[in-house]
Amino acid sequence: MSAQQGDLEFDDFDLEEIEQHLKVLERTLPAERTSYDALRARLERAAFPRFVAWLGPRGLPEGEDALRRLEDDARALVETMARDFEPRPTPEDVEWVAQRIARDVLGTGPLQEFLDDPTVSEIMVNGPDLVVVERGGRLEQTPARFRDEAHLTSTIRKIAERTGRRIDFASPTLDGRLPDGSRVHAVLPPIAIDGPQLTIRKFGKRYTQIEDLISTGTLRPEMAFYLGACVKARLNIAIGGPSASGKTTTLNVLATQVPAGERLVTIEELSELDFSRSHCHVVRLQSRTENIEGTGEVTIRQLVKEALRMRADRIVVGEARGPEMVDVLQAMRCGHDGSMTTIHASSPADVIERAVTISLFANLGLSEEHLRRLVVDSLDVIVVLARFANGERKIVKISEPYLSEAGEVRFNHVFEYEHEGYADEAPVGRFRWVGPTRHELRFRRMGISLPEAALGDLE
Repeated sequence: MSAQQGDLEFDDFDLEEIEQHLKVLERTLPAERTSYDALRARLERAAFPRFVAWLGPRGLPEGEDALRRLEDDARALVETMARDFEPRPTPEDVEWVAQRIARDVLGTGPLQEFLDDPTVSEIMVNGPDLVVVERGGRLEQTPARFRDEAHLTSTIRKIAERTGRRIDFASPTLDGRLPDGSRVHAVLPPIAIDGPQLTIRKFGKRYTQIEDLISTGTLRPEMAFYLGACVKARLNIAIGGPSASGKTTTLNVLATQVPAGERLVTIEELSELDFSRSHCHVVRLQSRTENIEGTGEVTIRQLVKEALRMRADRIVVGEARGPEMVDVLQAMRCGHDGSMTTIHASSPADVIERAVTISLFANLGLSEEHLRRLVVDSLDVIVVLARFANGERKIVKISEPYLSEAGEVRFNHVFEYEHEGYADEAPVGRFRWVGPTRHELRFRRMGISLPEAALGDLE
């Protein structure tokens, strides 16, 4: 290279463009974890068991001001004990410890403020020194702390008692549901290598009508009309999507389109579906884990078989994730058309393959090819949801699977959401009507008239 070619002037550099490229490479290093203040932790450890012993014969207060009365009593005890501490705790220390003790006794300790905060949608505890919450689709690290692992473990066990389940060394995992509907998952050592882990997905706003999903931008009115027609025409529907994408919410809403005179049987691991506002003829079944003696387990697959004997018009399975998938598919094909389920998958093709994979767990001796044919023949409509960076949920695909003459899986995509990027952290894109339905004849037989297909953008 000549000297003339190698000499670059400063003006040759576009610094703004370079800065933009560097921003892509930026990353935020994890903040150093901070522990409980040592003095406050020592005071709380000393005061908590004494307060519980004092409270024992008196019982917990009741009523709306129960927490305030507990805090007043705890404050009086902590103030008395603080006189003998060195260094002497400040009034702020006393107040802080009294509040923690009261919340520990009545609620869930440091997590109670987040359970009471309507802007928090999820609480994640990664050990005693790190509590993270989700607000508006974004994760935020909080100053909340547990005293130590024993304190966190004790809180998890209290939550397990409230959910009617157990968690200990012999059974170190917990899946439960709080009285308000919030879902709880916890893992203890030795399964959790870095200490107890706890996740609470709060029971958010309940959407009960399909109009609610339209108003939040999850789908467009044309899509809602089509899905309502599918339910009324007794088409079998599978709702796919990743975790927290809104599968259960969508399933709840679609169930409102089922005619009121039909008998529904719902089957879940943890009761989340609630059709009581739209139907009076609903049987709700929930699976059960084995007890401490290792007996008493009732699986989803057993409940599906029970539902077949209950004269159900439709069966709704909260989530198919194991060998019960085969029984659900067979029910859909043999007299229980119009049934619905959800499944962890990110595309229509992924729904089919996931259903085939988990059906293999049933050990029926069927080949993958036969199971794939069973899946495609059973599922009439696949709905796929996605959760975007800012927490928004959208239906990104509505497809109708079918088999070609050569036996290959094909999809008739009816609606889709074309995601183009982000603006001010919100997803940018458009809903599109891609093609006409393959079930037009079925709709006509059921007396359902779809609007004439106006293919193209729905915005």
